Amino acid sequence: MSHYFIENPDVLTEERDIPLKIFGHELRFFTNNGLFSFGQMDEGSLTLIQNMPPVKGAFLDLGCGYGVIGIALAKKNDIVLTQSDINNLALSYAKKNAARNNVSAIFIHSDSFEKIEGKFDTITLNPPIHAGKEIMYRMYKESAAHLTPDGVFYIVIKKKHGAESSIKKLKEIYTRVEIIYKKKGCFVIQSRL
Repeated sequence: MSHYFIENPDVLTEERDIPLKIFGHELRFFTNNGLFSFGQMDEGSLTLIQNMPPVKGAFLDLGCGYGVIGIALAKKNDIVLTQSDINNLALSYAKKNAARNNVSAIFIHSDSFEKIEGKFDTITLNPPIHAGKEIMYRMYKESAAHLTPDGVFYIVIKKKHGAESSIKKLKEIYTRVEIIYKKKGCFVIQSRL
């Protein structure tokens, strides 16, 4: 079975076009069957987008998929957007979607922070649950090393996918960990150094 977080150029293609009305903007996203949340907007990603406070500065959409989180937040905030994913297909769709929605971004093909340099004021992540806790926790730890001193790391995760264990792990890495939104078992968690 192929997973969205694994580089696989052999996936069959079935492109779709998904609309998103948010922050007064009519956005459209191309997606493909080899990508996470191919058939519709992911509920967790939308929950994160809708419940983050205003952000600015250098922004990393880690594990960006086809680009929804970073592109939507770039429409609302004054950010310098970087989008990164391990999956080249996902990154190619993030590029298409950024151009389609008139958003400028830097794109990096990377396994977590392997090829990412520099520091960010904000990092967002909808963790790759099916990749396993070891990979998720590595992404949490590496994010801390790439935040500016006042930077903030945001994740969205469902209770049934390990929200409580993620909070525990985040508290081992970050000084301040806060649940900024919780509804129907979906948590948006903010972490600071």
